[in-house]
Amino acid sequence: MKLTQGIAMQNYTDSVEEYIKRTIFSKTGETFLDLSSQEDILYSELNDIGQWLCKDYIKGDSSFYLLDSVQVQAAAVHGHQAVLVYKGMLDLIFRTSAMMVGAERRHKFPGEEFYEPWRNNLNYWFRCAEFDWSDERYWWLHRDDSRKAFEMCAEGLFVFLLLHEIGHLHNLHGDRRIEKSKSETSTFSLDDDEIFVHEALGCGEAMSEADRLASHAREIVADTYAFKFMIVELRDSLLPESEYSGRDEAALRALNFGVCNHMVASLFWAFSFQRPMRNDIQEDDYPSHLFRLQSIENSALEGQLAGGNEETHLGMAVGIKTYTAKLVCAAGDDEFVTWRETAKIPANQEHYQKIRGVVGEWSNIKFGVRDEDWLPWPFST
Repeated sequence: MKLTQGIAMQNYTDSVEEYIKRTIFSKTGETFLDLSSQEDILYSELNDIGQWLCKDYIKGDSSFYLLDSVQVQAAAVHGHQAVLVYKGMLDLIFRTSAMMVGAERRHKFPGEEFYEPWRNNLNYWFRCAEFDWSDERYWWLHRDDSRKAFEMCAEGLFVFLLLHEIGHLHNLHGDRRIEKSKSETSTFSLDDDEIFVHEALGCGEAMSEADRLASHAREIVADTYAFKFMIVELRDSLLPESEYSGRDEAALRALNFGVCNHMVASLFWAFSFQRPMRNDIQEDDYPSHLFRLQSIENSALEGQLAGGNEETHLGMAVGIKTYTAKLVCAAGDDEFVTWRETAKIPANQEHYQKIRGVVGEWSNIKFGVRDEDWLPWPFST
């Protein structure tokens, strides 16, 4: 039996890797990331997390791969239940994590002088800067307390990213896109290879309004899936029982939400520098990252993440204000606040409501077995 299972697994692995080489590497000249040649052990640790999450959350055969590429990209390969993360995406996660650690330090010590390569220069830091592991000025790597915080942020961002891609698989977005592409209302055609790969950052192809809204809705559905499991996965590492045993549970829920929300807000803001929001026209094929953040927060504050407890709800609202203040400190300006304010533009509000109107078409309620696993916490008393 074990021999038969081993052969089946090897056949699956060979099939996935052949597909990746044929459809991705043949076009870009990329390859699988050689973990032994990376500058820091964190690459291997994130790879282990990716392998574990895919096995734990995806039913049946699954696989995870890090790709050696400068692209800021991640993808779900629907036909093979595989998740891919590019090295360029990891570098963006590392730069975002460094900024988050710097935000915390600047918030606590506003008058202190220390190296902040992102301050007043976020566009360059998020878009062009190289993350140099050998740079002695990178205090967040060389101070023990800061290094621990940096790794916590990087792992948290990575967990959300992975769960987001798994969310596309869980919600059957590959199968649903096949069905939608056959309808008369769709102008977005897909061949057998293209349907399998959902990329984290789209390529800018022309789409009808209906297809754009569907694309936006898929991202929000995957985000909702990712965030609710993120707060469970990170609970023990962020708030270990050895340190927080006996504390008020409502306060712990609010704190856990606040830290996770800070992580996704920082990541979406970093993404917005890769693909800027088009303000009041929203013709981009990929959804505004501001809409995604807004949807996560709305769902958490309006739904059961608040646990029906007014104190917890208020604590979560405070958490949103707190991380906003920290990101303002990190940037050295009010650009984050300005970015968030664009959600109030009437055309953007209208577009967001249209997205919300089609979210149900892309949600998987029939096969939501992981939802049942999740329900006992944080709602249990």
